[in-house]
Amino acid sequence: MKTLVKKFLDNQISRRDFIKGVAALGVSLSSAKALLGSISDSSAYAAEGVEAQVSREVTGNGSDLLMESLIDADVKYIFHGCGGGTNRFFDSIVTRPKLKNFLATNEGQCVAMAEGYHIASGELGVVIIPKPGLGNAIGSIHNALADMSSLLIITARESNEWSERQGDIEIIDWQKVMDPLMKWSYKMEHLKRVPEFTRRAIKVSLTPPGGPTFLQMTEDLFENEGKAQIISQKKFQVAGKIKPKPELITEVAQMLLESKNPLITAGNEVTKAGAREKMIELSELLAIPVTQGSSCFADFPNRHPLSLGRYTPYLSYASNADLYLVIGSQMPDEGNYTLPGPPPSKAKVIHVSLEAKLLAMSYPTDVSIVADAKEAISDLIEAIKSLATKERLNAIKNGRYGRIKAQGDDARKKRAEEAKQSWDKVPMTTARVVSELNELLENDAIIVTEPVTPPWGLEWLDLGYGKKTLIGASPGEVLGWSTGVAAGAKLAKPDTQVVALTGDGAFMFQNSLWSLARYDAPVIVVVLNNRCYNMNRAFGMLGGGAQAKLQKNIVCYLGDPDVDFSFMAKSYGVDSEVVKDPSELKPAIKRAIKATKDGNPYLLDVNVERWGPRGEDTFHPEISIAGMRTKKI
Repeated sequence: MKTLVKKFLDNQISRRDFIKGVAALGVSLSSAKALLGSISDSSAYAAEGVEAQVSREVTGNGSDLLMESLIDADVKYIFHGCGGGTNRFFDSIVTRPKLKNFLATNEGQCVAMAEGYHIASGELGVVIIPKPGLGNAIGSIHNALADMSSLLIITARESNEWSERQGDIEIIDWQKVMDPLMKWSYKMEHLKRVPEFTRRAIKVSLTPPGGPTFLQMTEDLFENEGKAQIISQKKFQVAGKIKPKPELITEVAQMLLESKNPLITAGNEVTKAGAREKMIELSELLAIPVTQGSSCFADFPNRHPLSLGRYTPYLSYASNADLYLVIGSQMPDEGNYTLPGPPPSKAKVIHVSLEAKLLAMSYPTDVSIVADAKEAISDLIEAIKSLATKERLNAIKNGRYGRIKAQGDDARKKRAEEAKQSWDKVPMTTARVVSELNELLENDAIIVTEPVTPPWGLEWLDLGYGKKTLIGASPGEVLGWSTGVAAGAKLAKPDTQVVALTGDGAFMFQNSLWSLARYDAPVIVVVLNNRCYNMNRAFGMLGGGAQAKLQKNIVCYLGDPDVDFSFMAKSYGVDSEVVKDPSELKPAIKRAIKATKDGNPYLLDVNVERWGPRGEDTFHPEISIAGMRTKKI
């Protein structure tokens, strides 16, 4: 789908070829035509003899035209790095009070802030990054790509007069470097076409399921002025959603009705399509258990009686599943880190996604459907109801609901009993910290997390539709992300409680403390401090390699020196405290909540255990560069 959209927008294929290509992916003809209408730009309208409606004519340089195009698209906020090489963009921003700019001290953080804003608001996140800063930003851009987040990333490049000399910061072509991370990218070299390519980038980024786009502007366009037409962005928005083929939905509905042990994996397209409530309805209709797929969201409530947690091939229910339906997620794969495969070996496999390239990519499927998650789920519900009487539906549901609920209840009870055994342990357990947070935070709080907790750690939070909102951990797995995302989420939802849950290692990668302080962002930052990259250490020691045999992990211990993150936060003007004992935890969380109610960010440096085999070890290579000297200099 990405390839077809890109080729059409770049005028490499005709309208007819686009429709043929989309239809070949299993999209209905009506949906293919609707998609074509939604992505066609002004040149396509002109080709059809339809007069493009021009909202206004603008005079200015390339930067002025770009900013006017953003304003026309209702962009309010721009996130950026230091501005080196891109200051002329800000000359255009400073004269346009409709645009507010937010500075981050690391380019990866301004991308994270923009992504947090997009996820929490649904609006486009816009980022301006100097060329050298793109290297710093790539990690967070990788997360945005994995999350399918709608971001527009903008930079400036050398003038055409001196292009391709590959000197200094132009050693590489950044558009070529960034293109694999983007849904679409382009070099803008013609003044009058700046609005056209800006709206294209916006349109492609916002077209479901979403993703980042990239624009470079040649420096010539800062100097030259001219007139250009700003055509309303609303004329290019995707108006319709891709509906599944009815005959495929009927086939899948019949398979679900006949299945004895069906299993669903729900991914981030479910949340992005606004289909979480429908996902619950489908699950409850036939008592189908649901597992969490690849996503930075809780796409199904983690405490629902039919929730089996994150999908893993070791899940007992999966071993007996005879039908496996994946909606809005990539398929579990043995090559994946966050969603390991394979799929259930005895099951017929159905895959539903807007991303056609994900379908039948690594494993064969019995049915593949290109469709919007909400449209597919809604149609499935109606098809199931039309194929079975209420009596049959109730019989199917009652036949397995109690069994699945009991299985989930037993697992949760077992975890709770195990947690209570070390409830007062010092350093604290993750279960204790996250449970206390869950009790004291607002029911609708937004929790932004890094991949820092044990695989079961988020089970202590009440997440999902109608509960707390989860953002993270990104399937992209790049660390140092959560505080930036939390800042952006708070900007989008200023009246919602926002908490960033991070680890000491992730926090030292990068953080947004400066931005939180600069912009009075009342966010609670909780650093789970175990002085270790513990996830890597724990699983590395289970791997059976030389480090495990020698009991010498030479990579992950972060003590010596022990970092005082509370002291670090205070240097940024952020109130903070260290929490060492479980008895101190609840009062500390209450103080953090009060501080944010007063309009200030607050950091809790919470000492937690190193879980996993030989967590007590503090071994690290004793290396002293000072000791290598032959003279004291």
